[in-house]
Amino acid sequence: MSKTPASVLATALLMLALTPGLQGQDGGGSTDSPYSVGLQSSWPAYGLSAKMEMNDKLAVQGVLGALGSLTTLSGRGYWYLERKEKYNWYSFGTVGMWRWGGSYLSDSETSIAFGGGAGLELDWRAIFDPEFPRLFSTIDLGLTMANFDTYQSWSLLGFGVGLHYHF
Repeated sequence: MSKTPASVLATALLMLALTPGLQGQDGGGSTDSPYSVGLQSSWPAYGLSAKMEMNDKLAVQGVLGALGSLTTLSGRGYWYLERKEKYNWYSFGTVGMWRWGGSYLSDSETSIAFGGGAGLELDWRAIFDPEFPRLFSTIDLGLTMANFDTYQSWSLLGFGVGLHYHF
């Protein structure tokens, strides 16, 4: 049985997330646990998200989107530039496999895409109250590029938002 590129990428992200030697001494930067789940949207990479802080400077994230005519499987790497009590500045890089297709499109096509940008992560617990749920929001600006044969090469400067619950 052959593995699809999406399943290979998903397996690699899972193995990376479960590798304990890559985590920092404290297990993460801003919470008791380095793991979080939620929603991420940085068009066209959008969907369900799982994120793991490797240490105080690095985090990895997998994003799976399957709504409409675009299906995405993307990975993001975060580099925290500055950590504060209520917010964190970061830069990020992303790579993913995106598939255009649907009932109104005669052809479907898959392309590798990549991009990068910078943003701000807000810690709602630190902003409001220590009893508030461990919710974090991200707001970022980034450039994304892909090369589809049918839809031409394109790039997009876009805003991204996310909401994650840290365990």
